[in-house]
Amino acid sequence: MKSEKTDPEKLVEWRTFPGRLYAEMVAEVLKKEQIYCIIKGDDAGILGASSVAEYSPGKITVWILEKDRQRAEQIAFDMLDHI
Repeated sequence: MKSEKTDPEKLVEWRTFPGRLYAEMVAEVLKKEQIYCIIKGDDAGILGASSVAEYSPGKITVWILEKDRQRAEQIAFDMLDHI
């Protein structure tokens, strides 16, 4: 059986969020912790004051580097465990 190696510099889909607002909040904290991330979404990509931006339909995902997965998981747990 062939073992799978992970590439620490590879971007991986990390988490899906119910709206761009949540994804932006988590991404901001990740960036402050020097974890590179990007947000990809099925929405228009606009974050504003409207509730449409907060709860936009479609899949909103945060992508991170494979090497940062464990740290990102801990940050997300600390932020979102009470939600």
